[in-house]
Amino acid sequence: MKLLTAEESMQTCVRCGACRNVCPTLNITGREADGPRGRVLMARSLIEGTIPVNQEIKDQLDRCLLCSACVDACPIDVQVPDIVMLAKERIAAAAEAPVQTDIKKTAYPARTFKDYFFDHVLANQKRLNTVGNLLWFYQKSGLQYVTRGLGILKFFPEQMRQMERITPSILPPSGRKHHPEFTPRTDEEKAARGRVAFFHGCIMDVMFRETNDNSIKLLSKTGFDVVTPKAQMCCGALHHHSGKKDRAIELAKANIQAFEEANVDYIITNAGGCGAALAEYADLFRGDYHWLERAKAFSAKIRDISEIIYEKGEMPVTAGRGERVTYQPSCHLQYVMKVKDAPAKLVKGIPNSEYVDLPEKKYCCGSAGIYNLLQPNLANEILDKKMSRVKETESAVLITANPGCYLQMKLGVYREGMEDQIETKHVADYLMESIERAESAGNQ
Repeated sequence: MKLLTAEESMQTCVRCGACRNVCPTLNITGREADGPRGRVLMARSLIEGTIPVNQEIKDQLDRCLLCSACVDACPIDVQVPDIVMLAKERIAAAAEAPVQTDIKKTAYPARTFKDYFFDHVLANQKRLNTVGNLLWFYQKSGLQYVTRGLGILKFFPEQMRQMERITPSILPPSGRKHHPEFTPRTDEEKAARGRVAFFHGCIMDVMFRETNDNSIKLLSKTGFDVVTPKAQMCCGALHHHSGKKDRAIELAKANIQAFEEANVDYIITNAGGCGAALAEYADLFRGDYHWLERAKAFSAKIRDISEIIYEKGEMPVTAGRGERVTYQPSCHLQYVMKVKDAPAKLVKGIPNSEYVDLPEKKYCCGSAGIYNLLQPNLANEILDKKMSRVKETESAVLITANPGCYLQMKLGVYREGMEDQIETKHVADYLMESIERAESAGNQ
């Protein structure tokens, strides 16, 4: 839990400029309003009532990636993302408030598709699975081929067309049944490295189900007994980042309850964005002592899969295939969860592969949840700069540790026309493949 609230933190900024060099948006535009100091000033003015809620301020604050690079660079830990999110809560509250137009009539704000998706789909695994079923049908029925062939996609925004091209293959409904509630360690003759619970996420478990399956296998093969609670929910990160704090609190309570009942040593995530949200649950419950203490205990158990395996697991024999590999860190993983080296160290440990450090890896890739959909132009400029650094590594495999980063980097590879040269992989998939390759070689 952070020492200062957002209201307190916004008073501490001394405008020293230490954050300027690490802000991806400021790095692109050069505008002070697109940097941390400008955003703190705008958010503070809005929160204190110096300026009214208006579309211009909303649009400007929405340009923040919430990547937390500025917090990592700040000598006094000004919590810029929290300050921006508090301002967004005020904006959301103003947008949702009914307006009295005359004595008899009241105007209520229109609900958008984004509102419906956040409120009724992300928080409901059955509805998410229905979305997954529709995507699977679109990909496997021939409809995708027909849609592309007839040029129907040209009627959609360019960013949507590009994302459709790089959407992962969705597993059929039979392959997306609930994970086993308990998966024992592979070698039960060896002492257990710990009893852990796996947080499978919402979109992650639909679009990246194979990565989740590989994550559970990887934990099992490295010595952990794995529990996967059925009652877990969406982490609430996207809700909180969009100003929907009340919904984020509801989801947090459901997750805390579900994982308390699992009785585990650690709670493991394979998505930097989800992990950061789970690790900061206590900040949602200031002033609610009962839930605050439970949230603190919950968050104290959160670990990224690479972190727990590197620190406490036992990696089996692995084998590369002579490939050159680089790693693009997740912002929330490195800046909020403070996991900066574990994924790279695990990858470096694979024999018969060459690891190359990615220049300027500290910068965000431009994904930032759904930022690349809401702010496509700026996100693409950030991505293009990132891809120029990726090309310098001359790597054949680009490793990520977060689903949003995976899609964004895959989009970058597609935009550069390098799909035949660079393969994008989640670190859990890459590690699991290296283990299976070694096992296959040993059995021959």
